[in-house]
Amino acid sequence: MLKKISAMKARQNLGQLLNEVSIRGDSYIIERAGKALAALVDMERFQQLQEDRNAALQAVKNIWQKMQEADAQEVQEAIKEAVGSAKNQQIRAKA
Repeated sequence: MLKKISAMKARQNLGQLLNEVSIRGDSYIIERAGKALAALVDMERFQQLQEDRNAALQAVKNIWQKMQEADAQEVQEAIKEAVGSAKNQQIRAKA
C-alpha cells in the first residue's frame, strides 16, 4: 500500500517504517511542506525499478544506434507513425 508521510514523522518513526516496508510491502512518499521529496520502497521493488530503468535505457540506446543510419525523412515518418499509434492506443483505452 502506498502511504504519504511528512519528513519529520519519517525521521521520528524510521524503524517502524522500515519494518512496514520490508515486512508488509508498504511504500511511502516522504513529503516536506506538502511536496513529495523521496520514496521509501522495499529492496525487491527498488531492484525491479532499476532493472526496468536499465532495460529502457538499453532500448533507447538500440533505437538511437539504428536511427543514426537512417535519413531525416525516415526518422520523421517513424516519429509520425509512433505518435499516431500511441494516440490510437490511448483512444481505445478510453473507450
